[in-house]
Amino acid sequence: MGWPNGKFSIEFRYKRMRKLSYLLAGLLVAGLAAAQPVVHLKGLNRNFTAGPEALEAPLKTRTLGRSHVLVQFSDAPSDDQVNELENRGAAVLTYVPDYALSISVNDDASFENTGVQAVGRLRPREKISPDFAGSLAPGTTLTVVAEFYLDVDPNDARTIVNDVGLLIQEDPDLLSNHLLVSGTAEQVAALAGWDEVAYIFPASADLIAGTPLHACAGALTQRGPVGQSVALVGDGWDGPGLGGADLKYAWVHLTEKLASDAAEAEIVRAFNEWAKYAKLTFSPAGNTIGNQTLAILFASGDHGDAYPFDGPGGVLAHTFYPFPINPEPIAGDLHFDNDESWKIGADVDVFSIALHETGHALGLGHSDKPGAVMYPYYHIVTALTQEDIGAILQLYAAQDGKPNPNPGTPSDTPANPLTLTVQALANPTTASSMTISGSTTGGSGTIQVSWATNQGYSGTAQGSASWTISSVALNSGDNIITITARDSQQSQVTRILTITRNQPPTPTPGTDTTPPSLTILSPSTTNVSTSDSSLIVRGTAQDNVGVAAVTWLSSNGGSGTATGTNNWATPAIPLYIGATTITIRASDASGNTSWRSMTVTRY
Repeated sequence: MGWPNGKFSIEFRYKRMRKLSYLLAGLLVAGLAAAQPVVHLKGLNRNFTAGPEALEAPLKTRTLGRSHVLVQFSDAPSDDQVNELENRGAAVLTYVPDYALSISVNDDASFENTGVQAVGRLRPREKISPDFAGSLAPGTTLTVVAEFYLDVDPNDARTIVNDVGLLIQEDPDLLSNHLLVSGTAEQVAALAGWDEVAYIFPASADLIAGTPLHACAGALTQRGPVGQSVALVGDGWDGPGLGGADLKYAWVHLTEKLASDAAEAEIVRAFNEWAKYAKLTFSPAGNTIGNQTLAILFASGDHGDAYPFDGPGGVLAHTFYPFPINPEPIAGDLHFDNDESWKIGADVDVFSIALHETGHALGLGHSDKPGAVMYPYYHIVTALTQEDIGAILQLYAAQDGKPNPNPGTPSDTPANPLTLTVQALANPTTASSMTISGSTTGGSGTIQVSWATNQGYSGTAQGSASWTISSVALNSGDNIITITARDSQQSQVTRILTITRNQPPTPTPGTDTTPPSLTILSPSTTNVSTSDSSLIVRGTAQDNVGVAAVTWLSSNGGSGTATGTNNWATPAIPLYIGATTITIRASDASGNTSWRSMTVTRY
């Protein structure tokens, strides 16, 4: 985006009749006669089964009569073959190496005379990342990213998650077909049993904490993107086997946000970071359309490749996989959205994004391991991790001539697995904050313990082998606290706690006269100018008895209740052209109130 051999499989069924007809008998015979290509998914590198075996019972679905399946061809599917699938009502979603497509199709569709050699459907356990090995014991709680097929209605995705009892953690930075969810191992396994679910993989500590991130939707092939379940796309620039590649790079257009020589140096530094470990060379060239040449382009909007950029804050970049997955001259080209605020050493960091995109240009898909450069959510990095190095050495020979000692398995798995223990807590409680402590064992190098709550609090614990979080603020009701331990090789383990804070008894009328304290943290000033059409206000509130509610009122006529109490945030408050006064009010159970106001001018 390898997986352990033997853990995953695909079964296929073929029927003469139009009932999810996985090929007619004549087509099956043809498939048996031809050399069957291999399907490459994480943990699954094998041929499609060519036989009339029956699939397991159909998965649960919200679209009865339609399913998501893989269809495989004997060679790269042609435009005519793809068009024929679409004429029969199929929606082509992603490319799956080798020569397969992930599609959704009516259950009564026929594949006769389409060139399809085999059709299969993934079992639920094949949709769960092998990086969860050892962390899916019954009763284990964890936070995961659920990837849904690209044609699934977002409302259906949310309904499915709610159906299995998982909690959705809202995050505006997620890809449109991703949901961040928390719950038990049993609930995660149940989620994988739905047809609409494509893949489930570990959530990073940054996602759990709600840290602002940018997502990578994946590199591109002639047949569209690939999903998170794909580790390697093609054989790399060197073809089958582990060889080397001499690549060139050429500048088409650089961003005006940075000095040209500085931007060039950061991108070349990204190229050379991969060349430290794999037998690769990168040389400058003047011909931007030459073979084995990575053309680098900063562009805005529609820039001629059918994948227009969407302006600031959206897609940062996209890349095209190597030849022959993509044709020359676009194979390996790296395109960056010129409308982004490109920086060096800070978000949006040219080196970090270029390092990730170069991995795609060399043939890598996305990694499931949080912290890896090739994880699908960008983060500022300074070098490749062992996960990334192990991945690239599955495509190319090592730069030092030494073979990858254990190809196909993560080279950063510690001898002693990382464990995380949390001491028992008083629950429920009426306290407005709580101290949490515990311990870690195993792992590699330095261990860091971080935490985040569903109310928006987050931080880092003190210590590692024995760690303490001195104060976690609690709001009234259920507070879901995710604690994550991560080692220097980016292995991580999470524990999820639910602490219920009950309101203390209502004081006798007249005995409590102390109003809550109220602080607005964002925006940081009481006079704000912006071009935005809405504004979210965030802050804190405290009270000697307990904050009952935080409300807001706009001079435009809007009003409502903020989310949270001790740590609160309003929804997006609409702004009209001109000045808007926003008043925030905190109240306690005795009716005492305090308020703060600000003036926001929209130009």
